[in-house]
Amino acid sequence: MVQRYGSEVVGGSESHARIVAQRLAKVNEVEVATTNALDYWTWTPHFAAGESADGPIRVRRFPVVSGRSPAFKDVERHLLFERHTLDDERAWLVAQGPHAPELLEFLHRDGARYDAILFYTYIYEPTAAGLPIVAERAGLISTAHDEEPLRLVPYRALFQLPRAFGFLTPEERDLVHARFANEHIPGEVLGIGLDPPPWHDPAPFRERYEPRGPIVLYLGQVTEGKAVDELVADWVAYRDGGGRGTLLLAGTQRMPLPARDDIVPFGHVSEEDKYALLEAADALVLPSHLESLGIVLLEAWQVGTPCLVSMRNAVTSGQVRRANGGVAYDRGGFAGALGDVVARGELLGASGRRYVEAECTWPAFDARLEQLVDLVAA
Repeated sequence: MVQRYGSEVVGGSESHARIVAQRLAKVNEVEVATTNALDYWTWTPHFAAGESADGPIRVRRFPVVSGRSPAFKDVERHLLFERHTLDDERAWLVAQGPHAPELLEFLHRDGARYDAILFYTYIYEPTAAGLPIVAERAGLISTAHDEEPLRLVPYRALFQLPRAFGFLTPEERDLVHARFANEHIPGEVLGIGLDPPPWHDPAPFRERYEPRGPIVLYLGQVTEGKAVDELVADWVAYRDGGGRGTLLLAGTQRMPLPARDDIVPFGHVSEEDKYALLEAADALVLPSHLESLGIVLLEAWQVGTPCLVSMRNAVTSGQVRRANGGVAYDRGGFAGALGDVVARGELLGASGRRYVEAECTWPAFDARLEQLVDLVAA
């Protein structure tokens, strides 16, 4: 069960969910229950409700009755930072969206037919309200971050209910255990498996931007929610302090950017161009404070590119530390960290590549995934 699903869906947890479904379908009968939404912010219906197929996977899409409330930001501010009632917290799930009652009815009616049901992403109503219906055969892949909503009452019971957890990183596991004292529930740290990069050509990007100095790449949603505003401010301060180079931003733009020659937005890019940009870059930067798994770090290491991550993010800092594939920086330390990464780029990139080759093979991932299913199966 995941709130959005399909090849058109670009998102960390949803992409991970689709990979899991595809891997499990190699040796299991797999169905996906989801909504008919594509956009994670509005939850506007996009796909046709009903049944379809994603290769061998049967996909059941249930209609979104209401998406994100126009007043959601006010609801969120009240809930997270002001005195409020328990009813306010319960109303949060509907206000946030997606609200899909038929999906919950399906779990009530047919949930007992399944040996194991994996729920993705704790924060949305399909998981928060759906998992308790089938808790005796449920696994939770929570993709939890150290964020304010994790403290809300609707989630306190949720994290005590599943038969097993699937964690994306050791840091996520440690956060969940510390917050909910639920170490007695078994779990598996899944990580991810990766295919080899597609054919790609970094030369055109290098030829265009390398003469200006280091190429620094950000890959992902260009939004304040991913701390890209902080990255841009750090970059401007670095350049104003005499630094050289170009900041390239690849991904859907959801915030304004300054009109500068040294900041280049690409918008959404193909898989081939994504890897070409990653290999052309002297460093990938991931400023986000809230990630449950930095998949883009692993992709950068596949092509030997070192990474810069926010020191405030325990998950990505942990990934960089385990791989010895980059540097974590704090606000005010961006310029020094970038200089360090560029100076040691070849060594850090090679170390990251070795880490991915050891940890992100499909046989290793499949074994961890089957262990999780065995723990969950009723």
